[in-house]
Amino acid sequence: MRRRALVLAVLMVAVLIVCVAVVIWAGGWLDPGDKGDTTNQLSTPTPATSEALIFAVAPSESQVEFVTHVLGLELTGVFPVREGTITLVPVSPEDWRIQVRLDIDVDGVDTGNAQVDALLRGVMESGDYPLAFYVASSRDLVPVTHEVVEFVLDGDLQVHNVARPHAMSVTAQWTNGEIWAVATSDLDLADHGVEMPPLAGSSVIELTARLQAYAADVGEGG
Repeated sequence: MRRRALVLAVLMVAVLIVCVAVVIWAGGWLDPGDKGDTTNQLSTPTPATSEALIFAVAPSESQVEFVTHVLGLELTGVFPVREGTITLVPVSPEDWRIQVRLDIDVDGVDTGNAQVDALLRGVMESGDYPLAFYVASSRDLVPVTHEVVEFVLDGDLQVHNVARPHAMSVTAQWTNGEIWAVATSDLDLADHGVEMPPLAGSSVIELTARLQAYAADVGEGG
């Protein structure tokens, strides 16, 4: 019975993908465009002090994962991180202001299924707008510590060439010249002008950014 149920579930997913693909194809949703517009409308804050510590995000060790649901079925995937920085700005001997900048490769979306990837590129017009940009600062000051800390980022996210305010909840740790961070949020693509096709379900996706960053001087601040 369990094997039959598993086979049935796989068939349902396959049929679902085919149905969504047909609807999207029929509606002309498969064309991702080719403008290649990588204009960044967001202003990156400049640290007010030369004592700020800047960490470069490592693209090979970082990514933005997403989860969404199509007709009740879960769909997961990742967007690569093109580049970014995490900056620790000293405000007092005890507290930092954290600043984050990310360039996210929307056109590099990967769900493990080439057909689904093509559908998502078409829906998000990733050929026209291949990159998303995020610029944010910590809502409150963050204590200077090598322990794990939690805080909220407030900033702006540009997707599909539309910028909107976007907050993320972060868990992070700074130690020995490197930072790891996990930031989560919900993103409504409709707020960024992304028109979802019929049968695609909700326009809301759950984001989890997993970041690894390194100081230019690994020994700095360690």
